[in-house]
Formats: sequence, C-alpha cells, structure tokens
Amino acid sequence: MITLPPVIQSVIGRALDTMRSHPQHQLLPVYRLPISQTLRTTYGIAVSDPIRARLGLATARRVLPLWHAAMPLYPPPDEPGVDPNRLPDYFLHLVEQAFQPNADLDIINLCFAYLRCQVRAVLWYPSGMTAPPLTITNEQVNSLPLLLGIIIDMGIRDTIDTYVTPHGNWEGASVGTLLSIWLSHILQERDHRLVTVREWAADRVQTINTLLEIRLRDTDCTDDRLATVLTMLGDPTTQAALDAALLQRWVRVYRLPTATVRLDSTSVSVYHDDVEEDSLLQPGYSKEHRPDLRQFKLMLATLDPLGLPICCQPIAGNKGDNGLYVPAFDAAIAALGTTAVLVVGDSKMGDLPTRGHMVAHGSRYLSAYRPIHATSEIAGWVDDALAHAATWLRIETLDRRTGELQLSAVIHPFDRPQTWVDPANGQAHSWTERVLVVRSTAYQAGMRRLREQALARLTPDLLQLAQPPTRGRKRYAQQADLAQVVATRIAAAKLDGVVQTALEPSQLRDGSTAWVVAAIWVDLVAWQAMVERLGWQVYVTNTSADQYDVPALVAAYHQQPVHERTFSRLKTRNLHLRPVFLRDETRIAGLVWLLCLALRVLTLTEQRLRTAVQEQGAELVGLNPASRTQATTQPTTERVIRAFRNLTVTVVTGEGWEQRHVSSLNQTQQQILDLLSLPPDLYARLGMPPGNLALQMRE
Repeated sequence: MITLPPVIQSVIGRALDTMRSHPQHQLLPVYRLPISQTLRTTYGIAVSDPIRARLGLATARRVLPLWHAAMPLYPPPDEPGVDPNRLPDYFLHLVEQAFQPNADLDIINLCFAYLRCQVRAVLWYPSGMTAPPLTITNEQVNSLPLLLGIIIDMGIRDTIDTYVTPHGNWEGASVGTLLSIWLSHILQERDHRLVTVREWAADRVQTINTLLEIRLRDTDCTDDRLATVLTMLGDPTTQAALDAALLQRWVRVYRLPTATVRLDSTSVSVYHDDVEEDSLLQPGYSKEHRPDLRQFKLMLATLDPLGLPICCQPIAGNKGDNGLYVPAFDAAIAALGTTAVLVVGDSKMGDLPTRGHMVAHGSRYLSAYRPIHATSEIAGWVDDALAHAATWLRIETLDRRTGELQLSAVIHPFDRPQTWVDPANGQAHSWTERVLVVRSTAYQAGMRRLREQALARLTPDLLQLAQPPTRGRKRYAQQADLAQVVATRIAAAKLDGVVQTALEPSQLRDGSTAWVVAAIWVDLVAWQAMVERLGWQVYVTNTSADQYDVPALVAAYHQQPVHERTFSRLKTRNLHLRPVFLRDETRIAGLVWLLCLALRVLTLTEQRLRTAVQEQGAELVGLNPASRTQATTQPTTERVIRAFRNLTVTVVTGEGWEQRHVSSLNQTQQQILDLLSLPPDLYARLGMPPGNLALQMRE
C-alpha cells in the first residue's frame, strides 16, 4: 500500500463522496490537481509520471468499484474473455504489475491508457439516461494575475482603503479593490476609459474573485461608480496623503534611493470647449505644438535614477512654468518625508526665488542657468572660460567600440555669493553658489553641424545675388540696399563675421548700373572662434565640493532623458492620457493621479526586475517579439506584461461539481514570477476548487 499525506487523503475522501453522489461521472481533475500541487508546494518535490501513476492507482482502488457498481465496465478489446464482474480487479492487477521494480514507463502509460478508455466508456450513458447540463466558460486572463499580484505586493489596495473613505452607504467592493481592478485594466489594455471596465471585469470575474478573495458584483465596475472614485481621488489632500504613505513604504521595502529629485512640466492638450474663465483647461504655450487646443499642465516630481513619480500636479494651461517649481518641491519633500535631497531642474527652476526657497528648507539644487536678463553675463563667463583653458576640468568617457578615452566635456567652475530675502517673513538667506560653465563635446559637435548646414544653405542663396538682374530678379541700384540684404541673410544663418562678401557694381545692357555680390568666402579664424564658443551651458548649485564633485553634478543633470521617458509613458507610449474623456475638473485631477499611480507600477516593477536580474546574474529570454531567443538584462515592464499572453482559465460546471483548468506557464513566465518574488502558484491556484482556501492561497 502507498502511504499518502493527510491532505491528499482528504482530497481523495471528497472525491469518494462525489463519486457516491454522482457515480456516472468520471473522477474530476479538480480532485487530481491538488495532489500534485500539494506535493510541489508542501514537500518541495517534482511530480514525476510514476508518482502521478501511483497516486492515481491509490485513488482508483477505491473509485473503480464504485464505477462498476453504477454501470458495468467494458473489457479491453484484446481481452474479450475477462469476466465483467471482475473488471475492477483486473485493471488494478494490470497497473500493479506495471509498478514492479524497474517497470518500463511505457507499460505504465499503456495501463493508464486502458484506464482512460474506461473513463471514456462510463461517460456513455445507457439509453434513456439524460446527461446533466454543463456550463463551460473561458476567461482570457493573460497578465491579470501578474498585475494583481504586483499591485497587492506594492500595498496599493490596502493603502487606498486606509486613506480613502467612501460614503457610509457604499456597498460592494472597496475603493482599493476597485482601483486594483481598474489599474490592471489600464496596464493590460492601455485604455483608461471608464465605460470599458465593467465588461472587461465581467469577462474575468472568476479570476478576480479568486485572486482578490471577493465576490464582485455586476454593478461594482460601472462608469458611474468609477467616476465617484475619481471624485474622491481628485481631492489634493487625499492625493498628498496617499503619495506620502505609498512612497515612504516603497522606499523602505524596496530600498529606493532618495538622494535626487527631478522637477519638470509638460502640457496635455484637450478638445474641450465652453469652459469657465478660471478653468483648469486654458489656451497657452503648447509643448505639443497644438496652439489651437486648450490644455492643462502637469508638474511632475520624480526620483532619480528610476524616474519614479513622487507627485503629479495638474495646473491651469495658461500659467507660466517658473512659478510651478516651488509647489512641486514642497509636495515632493512632504511625500518623501525629508528635505535632504538634491533637486534637479531645467533653466526655469533657476529663478532666484525658487533657488532661495530650496535653500531656506535645507535642500540642495542643481539647475541650468539661462535667464533672459543674464545674456551678457553668461557671454562674459564663456569668454573667461576660454581665457583659462589650461585650468579646465576634463571629463572623459570610455568608448566601448574602440576602447579609447574620449573627451565628453570641459568645465570651468567658480564660486559666487547669493542672497535671497523670503517675502513671507523678511528673513534673508545667504549661501555660496557654485557656477559650472560646461561645454559638452557632443553638444558642440551637434551645433557645429547645424552651422555647417546653415552655411550650405546660405552659399547658394548669396550666389543668387551675384547674378545680374533679369526679369523676376530684383535690381539693387544702391550698394547699401544690397549690403543690408546680405547682412540680414548672414545674420539669419547665425554666421555673422564668419561669412564675408564683396560687392561690386555691374554694367547692364541699357547702360545702367546694378550692385551684385562679387565674392563669397569664409573667414577661417572667425569660424574657429565661433566653433569654440558653441556648446557652452551654465549650471548653478549650492552643493559643496565635499557633497558632490563637478563630474557627479554634470552626470546628474544629464539624466534628464529618464524624466522625459516618464512623460512619454504617461502621455503616449503606454498609459495614453490623451485624449481626456472627462469634463469635471476634479475627476480629471483624479484620473491624472490614477495614471501616475499606474506609471509608478510600471517604473517600480521594472526596477525590481532589473535589480533581481543583476543580483542573480540571470537573463530573461523571450521578451522581444522579433527575436524570441534574444536575452536581456534590462527588461521593461511593458514587454513583461505582453509576455503573459494567450493564458486562459476554463471552468466546467455541472450539477454539484466544478472543474477548472488554467494554461501552463512557460519558463520565461515562471522566471518573471520568481524575479518579482510572487508566488509560483499564482496562476495554478486559478485551477483549484473554489472554497478550498488552504490549497488556493499560499500564506
């Protein structure tokens, strides 16, 4: 006899009870699957074919007689003389013979093929007997269990339920549960419309109920209910509380760096008309090059180097960017719970009141410095830098293709005193500011190419002025007129003093005189001097040399593309904030916060994957749809989500029983679950019988 674990004996007991109640049915896989799952999770062993066969034999010892009592079994086609009354013993004898020492696995499979034939046979009901009705449903789950597992692991569901209190008459799924479902829909379908969530959730209701341990109502995900949720999320106080609770938890649990915060803004165009004068939706300077549309602005604070959003503030579309940095800074340090950060921003953050506000709160700043009123001042700094080339700090990087060190930037640093008076309390704040006059080699080369292209366009344009006037070609009777035209065209190409021309009079056939361009040339000395002045930028910071050296500051500022990628994910690539289908501005603010939360899920999941891959020294294969054999150590969340495709849960329901089957995961999908520290049975539990929480959920 085979000694079975108690939990498996319990499953077999339930199987026997079912067989006694419905002896005309086969032994359901819903009772066989927990056996192998229990062995795998409880005892840590692989379930091989012989082990499955022996377990099947132990179950068949008790079940086959019940089948035969309900209706006669049929003898094998090659054994027609077998006594039908002894068929159960006959089949058990065959299987027991197959399990002798060193038994051939093919014999085991053959015996169970006979047994499967008997299973099929008993499904043919005698004449006059009606098969009970069956209900078969298929749920296309794909990445839904993965996303729900990530969202729950990040604590989003519980945190929202803690800080968002609905009306006292609220019934059904909690706000945190609804947002978990909605977030999964947004990330899987890339669609934030409210009206699509209800049908999507209804098609996956059994999966949602199993993973979230709820009973989702048909009315829980209606667009009206989701709109109410957005109204609650649109409250700035609620957003600030959620940002602080979530971010501080993630920093603690996932050991996120908090040294650097980056601030920047973008615009979001909308198609709304007839709004109030004080509306959020206003015409203004459009970074999307749509001046014909209304817009609102988003001020985003992110954590470097992840690009993880800290806070996201919707602002009226007609407001200037310079005044947005102080509120964003205040919100960011409140969410982080610390002011000991380096705040990085573009030139619009370089206003003295903004820098002074950060100094007054004990933070450090690094920003580009390009105010309109300081053009001549910056030009003087560049002249001074060129005059002290021998003292430049040089930053070199290794060229991976050639193995050579390449000059990437030269820097001329100096210090200057700064003072700012806080208008709120009249307190003066003074500090020493470091000014970094930096010339990037790549930036200089790019600007030089632009000048060369401008010269290539200017030359034929000036040569047209060397031709004598004819019909359709203007005649310049005065030298000053032609000189002004030439100077205007050279200035438009930004080649003043570089391109030189000579003018001379030309005698026409009618005896009159017209001025033309006689010669064009480039002053090489002036050209070289112009090239030397290309590519210079100025950064200002209140950090000391002990805190950050100059190369570290330049490298920190050049991480701006990470922030731009965050904007791209939010607006176009994945979350598709545009177009906005809402009119209520509180709900628009709530939707923006919700999509920023989805962006945090994408960003943090990506960081966790890459960190785990690096720590394990592993690679992920099969994420690139163009090359399934390509391996990567830098997976993106978007491709990971798409890797979980064509996964379904099939549920067959009859009278008093239910059978489930879930698609098996491939090696890449199992590896992703392991890298994210998610339960390995996250998908397999969907095939467990409902109500058996001991086997469904792994504590």
